[in-house]
Amino acid sequence: MSLPRPRDAACDARAVLDQKPATATTVLDLRQVSAAPWGSALLRDISITLRAGDILALAGPNGAGKSSLLRLMAGDIAPCSGSLYLAGRALRDWPPRERARRLAVLPQLSLLNFPYTVEEVILLGRTPHDSGRDVDRRVLEQVLQLTGTAALRQRLYTQLSGGEKQRTQLARVFAQVWDAQSMAGRLLLLDEPTSALDLAHQQQILWAIDQLASRGCGIVLAIHDLNLAAAIAARILVLDSGRQVALGAPRDVFTPALFREVFHVDVALGAHPQRGHPLVIPQGLGPR
Repeated sequence: MSLPRPRDAACDARAVLDQKPATATTVLDLRQVSAAPWGSALLRDISITLRAGDILALAGPNGAGKSSLLRLMAGDIAPCSGSLYLAGRALRDWPPRERARRLAVLPQLSLLNFPYTVEEVILLGRTPHDSGRDVDRRVLEQVLQLTGTAALRQRLYTQLSGGEKQRTQLARVFAQVWDAQSMAGRLLLLDEPTSALDLAHQQQILWAIDQLASRGCGIVLAIHDLNLAAAIAARILVLDSGRQVALGAPRDVFTPALFREVFHVDVALGAHPQRGHPLVIPQGLGPR
């Protein structure tokens, strides 16, 4: 689903992103995966295939397993059953440096307390690549424009607001998977990427995510704002207590019955007047 370009998004970034279309490469494949890293099961029988250019949103109530599933996809926790593949190879078989060139993770909370500049933080994403200063500087310029962080480039990270830090970390993970030729086979895992952003920057970052997907990058994002999820993602995976309860297009997944059963709220469902994706409207305040 292609999003309209924000008014302040940089034209040079768009020109780079428009060079190559996405392909049908399988980026991520989970087959009946379960995980129980600390005894009791966190995730049960998850099956997903993500192709190049796909955007998959993870939805569910607090504690449903969204962050745990992202950690599983990143290799931070191991499956106890099932199979997990990155670009056709078992995730555990990827050498760490090679995997870091293909896969980048934005956690909910990025702890960095050193007085690096924004530029220096973003360039940390280039560490696995050994691509040379000139290439890395070109990537830096492109992701600064894409994420609207160019004006922050010489600011100290420790002096930024929460939203500015979040955009800087997004630029860092964009830089980590960036390839000027094609991003087919690359994977971004984003945990609440818009949680600290104002409305304008939410729109810009969603547009930037959509642009990376248009170049072939597979993207999985956990997000609580279900209207944003419906706007950006072609498919929604709904989790509840570590189980996969629904997977499909937003208009198929989002039903009043699902919201009652999984989220324990009553909602009205409408359609966006321009784009047609579902709009979720809670009914009333307080618990049911």
